[in-house]
Amino acid sequence: MLRLIAGAGFFNLGRLILYCFMDPAHILVWNVRGLNSSARRDAVHVMVDSSNIDIVCLQETKMSFVTREHILSMLGSEFDNNYIFLPSAGASGGILVAWRSRLGTIGASRIDTHCASVQFWSPSGVAWWLTCVYGPQDNQAKVQFLQELRDLRVQCSGPWLVAGDFNLIYRDEDKNNTNLNRALMGRFRRWINDMAVAEIPLHGRKFTWSSSSTSADPTLVRLDRVFCSPDWDDMFPGCLLHSAASIDSDHCPLILGLSDNQPGKRRFHFESFWPGMDGFVEAVETAWNSVQPRHCPVETLSLKLKATARGLQSWSQKKIGHISSQLLMAKEIIHQFDIAQESRNLQPNELWLRNNLKKHSCPCLPVTDNSPIEIPHWVAQRGRCKYQIVPHACPSPKEEELHCQSEGR
Repeated sequence: MLRLIAGAGFFNLGRLILYCFMDPAHILVWNVRGLNSSARRDAVHVMVDSSNIDIVCLQETKMSFVTREHILSMLGSEFDNNYIFLPSAGASGGILVAWRSRLGTIGASRIDTHCASVQFWSPSGVAWWLTCVYGPQDNQAKVQFLQELRDLRVQCSGPWLVAGDFNLIYRDEDKNNTNLNRALMGRFRRWINDMAVAEIPLHGRKFTWSSSSTSADPTLVRLDRVFCSPDWDDMFPGCLLHSAASIDSDHCPLILGLSDNQPGKRRFHFESFWPGMDGFVEAVETAWNSVQPRHCPVETLSLKLKATARGLQSWSQKKIGHISSQLLMAKEIIHQFDIAQESRNLQPNELWLRNNLKKHSCPCLPVTDNSPIEIPHWVAQRGRCKYQIVPHACPSPKEEELHCQSEGR
């Protein structure tokens, strides 16, 4: 929806400025336990792409400075120059909030001691605030943190969404043991009541943090939450909060859906591990030679490339299967094991299966320079992944031409 705005914050040299605003489809809230490694940034990239994330709220980045290059490599060009960050204190803390450019120009932003806030505009012209928090570990600092949020609310009026790792609980059922700090629980409950915010229910899970991924009896706590004010809830009455599989962090990612996703038609994607598989060269030759030459060489090349793309897709379906579906299935199994662990101890064979699925589902497994790995048939190794593959033969000119065409799409 297009809006014509002339007023404080939007008036520029006496001219009327035309703005386009959109509501976000999904918001990612995740304590990533550090973004210094390229593997962790790639994991965020996969999560953002696969879940159609428009706003990214990351806690515990452990980065004293976030550059434009970090954003481009981790989130892509749609997030370019659309971010704010709270620097880490040494090797702990840090917050990053980033948003896609299609959401339009933000109204304002601010950085506080334990949170980062951004004001967005809805298509109807109503401004609302998003605050991403990372609560401290120290008990006295937790008290100051809650006061900071009280002071922030005075400055950020109107519809408000506050999300992140609070490092606090307010109910007995938020933890799977009886080691509770009831004084802090009472302070957190009082803050919720005084701020008149409501917690958005998390569907499918009771806890968001685990003390160990290998222990049969870990400590489980619900540390990550999303609260909203009544007027924000009125703006997005159909919002839904759910979790995703926590493959490489002890916190599970939370995804807040605000609107239905309407994905477009997927384009052909050349998988980097195809040339190392039996039958690849034959599939390329068969598809390439299936097109007879035309009078125009450019038309011939175009038809051959299209036929080869279709042939490779068909060959991949028969030889490998649908990789994305198999990855989603593996992540769902991990997710269900995480949920089951909240009510019972996992059996040794269940722990073994979950850990192996985590190891093979992560698209950014580290590989040493001198130790090629045997790739499971269902693991997608795309161009961003740092896998080492030993091809069975050198690529032919036709293979190189097809690969260059796909990389330059």
